[in-house]
Amino acid sequence: MSTSGPSAAPTPLHIAGEPPAPPAPDVIGTSGGPGRRPAPTVRPGALDWAALGVEPRWKDQETGDCAAVLSPFLGPATGLEPYKRYAAGARQRGETALVVACTGAGERSHNVFSGTVAPGIHLPDRYGSISANPLPADVSPELADGLDHAEHDLGTRLLNRPPDTWFRLTYRKESGSSRPGVARMWPPPGEGELRPILVDGLGDPVAGVWMPAGGGARWFVVPHGTDQRLLVEWLVQHALPAYVPGALIRARSTLVRDPAFATEAEARLVETLAEEQRVHERRQTELQQQLAELRAVADPLRDGLLFGTGHPLEDAVHDVLVAAGATVTRLDDVYGTKSADLLAEYGGRRVLVEVKSANQRPPHSLPDKLLKHLNTWPGLTGTEPVDGGVLVVNHQIKLQPVQRDAEVYTDRAFADALTVPVISSARLFDWWRREDWDAMRHAVFGDTRATQPPEIAVPDADPKAPARPGLLSRLRR
Repeated sequence: MSTSGPSAAPTPLHIAGEPPAPPAPDVIGTSGGPGRRPAPTVRPGALDWAALGVEPRWKDQETGDCAAVLSPFLGPATGLEPYKRYAAGARQRGETALVVACTGAGERSHNVFSGTVAPGIHLPDRYGSISANPLPADVSPELADGLDHAEHDLGTRLLNRPPDTWFRLTYRKESGSSRPGVARMWPPPGEGELRPILVDGLGDPVAGVWMPAGGGARWFVVPHGTDQRLLVEWLVQHALPAYVPGALIRARSTLVRDPAFATEAEARLVETLAEEQRVHERRQTELQQQLAELRAVADPLRDGLLFGTGHPLEDAVHDVLVAAGATVTRLDDVYGTKSADLLAEYGGRRVLVEVKSANQRPPHSLPDKLLKHLNTWPGLTGTEPVDGGVLVVNHQIKLQPVQRDAEVYTDRAFADALTVPVISSARLFDWWRREDWDAMRHAVFGDTRATQPPEIAVPDADPKAPARPGLLSRLRR
């Protein structure tokens, strides 16, 4: 999309590094007949700067009036003339020095203190540097909290079109020495902050923006390999309007206009759009909070039913039966190992639930453990008769769930001879995630349709909500 209006001039942008090689000279007569030259075209892989509304300025061209710096491979050399003239021009105009620097390109080194380190970013003056430690190839970054609109857009673009490699970014301040006999650094080291835009699973930044104390500059640090078109589009369409609007005003760009000259209708519509954006962001925050609450409930159950053993598996089975509306008692707390793990009650039926796990295919002896508990149950103190029992097994744990057998016992003759129902915990999980409570209750309790009790009230349920509690409310009981 062209970002230039009818009377707009292209926005000057300093591209740190060598200009691209010129195209091969045309050979007369190779296209279109004698003496004709082909129409100029954009070479494959090259940017159409005019269509982007940008005038690229390279190392031997004037940079003092540039709107920003794009450094596709490493941070710009702040001690050389192109960057110094750019920074001086931004300072003279009272504008933010805006830099987009790609990090991590080049030869890597290794030491016992920092591990593997790729080429990082050297910041201006005495502000130090930003180091880059390569991360595993399967890292899946996420957006950091508290981003402004331009930062959020950059982070989203990086997620949609990621580079091949991510790096953990670390801001390393240059330090003066206070040791006796060592001269103090003057001027003293500067203070700054690296704010994350994208973080890895450990919360470390993999893309961020560095700002010196007191403002005046924004260095956006992204991994090398990021598409240059993506970065130029983001600079022109989002970063410059947000941080350096004066550059676009000078170019008479349609992307930014002085609000003092807006018509009343334009001003009203701008405010309406801003309010729509605020409403959207509030709604998105609410939905993200709801999703976080659901995942806080679902994650331990999902993990317990699919990969759990021992007490975590028992707890997960307990919770999904409660979610299905059953009353469940932990028998280990009452009888220890003399009884089954759980007593579940629903619709006037009471069953013992024995919970087991197996790394591979389960042994045929597991149902005998439930049968033993059913035989000894009447002799335990304070027990009431039960209507049967059910064996829940988390089997083939060492395999991914999609690779496991659908049934706990695949020996058809053995399975047909079983006198108690045997259910895989993965099957319980599938019923639970789909909220298919009828299927779960029928598998555990048998046919209870004739004696179903009324719906149990949920203390924290919304009185205006439907009578049937949802998944989250069921699990909170």
